[in-house]
Amino acid sequence: MKTVLFLFNNSMYAMQPWLDDGRFNVVTVDFEDTDHSGYHKDDRHERLHRLNVDLSNLYALGDVVRALRERELALPSLVVSFAPCTDLAVSGAAHFKSKRERDPEFQDKATKLALFATKFNCAYAVENPVSVLSTLWRKPDTCFHPCDYAGYCPDGEHPEFPEVFPEKDRYNKKTCLWTGGGFKIPDQKRLEPIGIESPGHIRLGGKSARTKYIRSLTPRGLAQAIYEANCDVL
Repeated sequence: MKTVLFLFNNSMYAMQPWLDDGRFNVVTVDFEDTDHSGYHKDDRHERLHRLNVDLSNLYALGDVVRALRERELALPSLVVSFAPCTDLAVSGAAHFKSKRERDPEFQDKATKLALFATKFNCAYAVENPVSVLSTLWRKPDTCFHPCDYAGYCPDGEHPEFPEVFPEKDRYNKKTCLWTGGGFKIPDQKRLEPIGIESPGHIRLGGKSARTKYIRSLTPRGLAQAIYEANCDVL
């Protein structure tokens, strides 16, 4: 059975289509103890494996491979990374100077975390907002808004946060994908956006675990689109 590996991921949205398929083991790696808010969260699923690995560690690759072997899982056929964007997104550029004064290598470290997805010699996709990855690594292979994949979403309200996100995730938030290793960029099924842009940022403030969780959620249409485009070609 093939393995699909998710990095810096702590919600079920990106993983659920692969678990529903039945042909894949799903492994998710996240070092932070973040509020998962309970959406379809079922750690008892026999094909879902959660690893608590610090991917900034020098030996992180070996730690992940060792954990897969201990669980008798195949090395990944696909890696999808939601690499931390705090030190990369251009929306935070006003803070770059002070961060660089505290740590001159802060963006190099963040870029290495993004590049971790490329170390497995398989198909990969790295998701990030508009960021300095475009200069520190390379230009993205595609950019999109969540509404560009809203046609893949089920009808109805957001299952967790209908007060934040419009139905079918029909909103704008420019996001980029860096891909390689045979990853197939999915076709878009755009629906026109509803309401305000980037509601996870405009409607939320502070740095609580809940706010961070909501802002990190994978658009459901994108998750389904990635699955449909790649499940039979890995």
